[in-house]
Amino acid sequence: MAESMKIGSLGMKRFKVMDPKDADAVHDRSLQLLERMGIKVSSGEGRRLLKEAGADVNDNTKIVKIPGRLVEEMMAKCPHRIKMGARNKKNDFVLDGKHCYTCTDGVGVATIDLDSGERRPSTLKDVADTARIVDYLPMMHMYNPLVTPLEVPKHAHTVYEFLASLENCEKHFTTGSTYRREEAVYEIKMAAAVAGGMKQLKRRPIISTLTCTTSPMDLGQTTDAAIEFSRAGCPPHLMAMPLIGATAPMTVAGAVVLGNAQIIALATVLQLAAPGSPLCYSTEPMAMDVQSGLFEGLFPAADMVRAAHVQMAKYYKIPIFVGGWGTCSKAPDVQAGYEKAFSAFICYLSGADMTSGPGLLENWTVLSYEQLIIDHEMFTMMADMLQGFKVDDDTVPMDVIIEVGHEGHFMGKKHTLDHFRRMWQPMVTDGQTYTTWKAMGSKNAVDHAKDKAKEILRTHTPEPLAADLKKELGQILAEAEANIPR
Repeated sequence: MAESMKIGSLGMKRFKVMDPKDADAVHDRSLQLLERMGIKVSSGEGRRLLKEAGADVNDNTKIVKIPGRLVEEMMAKCPHRIKMGARNKKNDFVLDGKHCYTCTDGVGVATIDLDSGERRPSTLKDVADTARIVDYLPMMHMYNPLVTPLEVPKHAHTVYEFLASLENCEKHFTTGSTYRREEAVYEIKMAAAVAGGMKQLKRRPIISTLTCTTSPMDLGQTTDAAIEFSRAGCPPHLMAMPLIGATAPMTVAGAVVLGNAQIIALATVLQLAAPGSPLCYSTEPMAMDVQSGLFEGLFPAADMVRAAHVQMAKYYKIPIFVGGWGTCSKAPDVQAGYEKAFSAFICYLSGADMTSGPGLLENWTVLSYEQLIIDHEMFTMMADMLQGFKVDDDTVPMDVIIEVGHEGHFMGKKHTLDHFRRMWQPMVTDGQTYTTWKAMGSKNAVDHAKDKAKEILRTHTPEPLAADLKKELGQILAEAEANIPR
């Protein structure tokens, strides 16, 4: 098993798209929306909690008008740091605003087959195989099943995904497609079995969940699932997904305010349900291609919303999980590379704790094994830069520089050897000369990534689950399949 690397401290100055007064304005206008317009809350439990706290609740329309003072009171209860546990404790990490991490994204319904290169329906084996690859890759810190397996029972597919993930990955697990309370109950039950009980799970949550709000101004039934996770101490990532020009105004600022209002409204519900429970601010906006009318996750307007939402998370002093790594490319090509690199790096430069999306193409709907490896390579480069650097006696060896003198070299010096292994090292990037590259088969980055993915699947095996635990998890899966409503 490859232990996760806890590097990538955000030592560089943050990129900000708003002045402090603009962040104040986003907050104030968000509160105005929640007080004057209100937000639809489909969850009966959510409406009950809000009503008891003094909100104006209309149970017929399900519209809730939330006082600004209640929102601010609940936001103040949100923890500033979150511990993310893992099946193997060596892979635990903390979202603390000082480090950057990455996670896969989920629900790809199609997969580019690693052998044939052709698209096919996604399967449970793809969940298991990508989990194994993520377990191997040192700078992938969390696993969200990259695909939705289409051959398992639809009503219980998230529980199937969780079991396949637990069997093949020793890192933190997050789910992006848990929409119902019943699914959450069984996923938490599985996680508790692995963690050693509910108390241990709350102390070291090995599972979290992406909880999507609906724009404009709607908290759907996913709120019930998020409440279950919050009460178990497992962090929900509260995601706004405004479509600029469709479900949000045709301006960056309008989309920022709308998304922010939805996130802080959901945070209010969850803090009422479980005061002090961990949660993450989260965002995955998309912008309209005005030529085609289609929506893309990588356009500059969407990236501006991401950066602004990162800034708002810092405003509230809570961790931020961003849906980055966007591309509308259909294949692991140059377009996928520049779109993904730009969208992800903007998030990290803005101060994001975590981004998700490596491995997926066509707006997070299609899995490419090669792209997963390439995206990991890109993130290692970003993380290396985001650490920044120190200027001290060790990093500026004055005596060594003077000793080398004019037109000398540093290759044989002890200082060079001491720092040699700290330099970034590639996994698939080809730095050979043309002659050597030609002699080795003229392989491009996608070819090298395919070879690496196949090598990992051939050689890497995570620590297996204990037999009694595996049996218990199988029984929970059977119970879930029988009891989750179809």
